[in-house]
Amino acid sequence: MLVQKFEKMAKLINKLSEKEVVNEILNFIMLGTPSLKKQKIPLDKSLMELGYLDSFGIIELVTFLEKKFKVTIEDKEITKEIFGSINKMSKLVVKKIK
Repeated sequence: MLVQKFEKMAKLINKLSEKEVVNEILNFIMLGTPSLKKQKIPLDKSLMELGYLDSFGIIELVTFLEKKFKVTIEDKEITKEIFGSINKMSKLVVKKIK
């Protein structure tokens, strides 16, 4: 019973962590493009395909995430499958923090 409670708490902490990373990413993007503050940025769509970030923006975002969360994001991880949306980015960062 205690183990189940611990596992439930761990899942909750992980979700909070993902939510925190999502918020940091959104804040970073909106700082670079203030006009986006009025828009709802989709969390499950490609920021490049939507035109919110170009290749330089992705590099800046990767650098920001690496410094902010003290992780290393490998070049091979910067793909649509792994890094293609805000939710995917946050999952990758949280996975690296553990």
